[in-house]
Amino acid sequence: MEQLKEKIDMLDELFKKCDIDYQDIKNLNLNEKIYDDIKKERLINSFLFRYAKIQDSMGAKLFREILFALKEIDNYAIAMKDVLNKMEKLHIIKDASIWDKLREIRNDISHEYPLDYEERLENLKKAMWGYEKLKEIFNDIKDYLKKENLY
Repeated sequence: MEQLKEKIDMLDELFKKCDIDYQDIKNLNLNEKIYDDIKKERLINSFLFRYAKIQDSMGAKLFREILFALKEIDNYAIAMKDVLNKMEKLHIIKDASIWDKLREIRNDISHEYPLDYEERLENLKKAMWGYEKLKEIFNDIKDYLKKENLY
């Protein structure tokens, strides 16, 4: 149970920091010229790094930890597809297919080309949409865990 709390607390911290970047980016005029300003580019990179870290931490660690605490699994060596299906079946997450989109966004970010500003801008916009979904999922998870007295 302590490991689950640690993962939730760590994600809470990541979300707090990412929220700042997210709000600052929302106030920018999002076009390819933002990459001409090193401060704006650093802000975007900070947001994208945290987005990827949150998405990865939730999928790779938190989800399995929840299922383990609920005694739905007895070890962590379970395929992600099975994890998502169990999470959806238990109504911890609403739609497993959204998680696939969030993972796809993370992959797009990590494989973008530094000089392709159009692609980078498109990935930023996708990540901003994805971040809102990540927050919804995380809040749903915390509500579920509180209801089950696991957090």
